[in-house]
Amino acid sequence: METEALDRPADLAVWPALAGNAARAISTHYASLREALSAAARVLADPSKQPWIVTEDGEMLAPVTIRAYLN
Repeated sequence: METEALDRPADLAVWPALAGNAARAISTHYASLREALSAAARVLADPSKQPWIVTEDGEMLAPVTIRAYLN
């Protein structure tokens, strides 16, 4: 992913970690991928939730990928 992508808009969807909790995802739009990653870091602190990010370019970042970006 290019560095410029960090400044482009992104959406963060938060899903329940357990499939049995088939609730709707909560999606939030952020002005930048940096902001979405920051919010996703807070979500990762809760093991009952899984963050997924969709970038402006349509790239999907799974929880494991988000963790890699944060480390």
